[in-house]
Amino acid sequence: MCKNMTTQAVPFGYGYKNVKMKCGDTGYGGEQILCDSCRGIADKEYPQGWRNTPGDICSHGNYVGDACGPDYLCGKCEGAIND
Repeated sequence: MCKNMTTQAVPFGYGYKNVKMKCGDTGYGGEQILCDSCRGIADKEYPQGWRNTPGDICSHGNYVGDACGPDYLCGKCEGAIND
């Protein structure tokens, strides 16, 4: 991550307040906070998605989710599809 600062809105009273954070820090909800520049790089590098971590890709190149997201099954890994 870079040394840029970014802003996150966090709950405060009946509304929200903006808090400045360093790019790469952990945000209020446990997610990684990225600046616009690093977010663009991550979106290109991980087109399968990004939640808290890059999504996992099995040995066949299929997206199978991440540690916090749904666990998608690869038919080849599960033996349902033969090469």
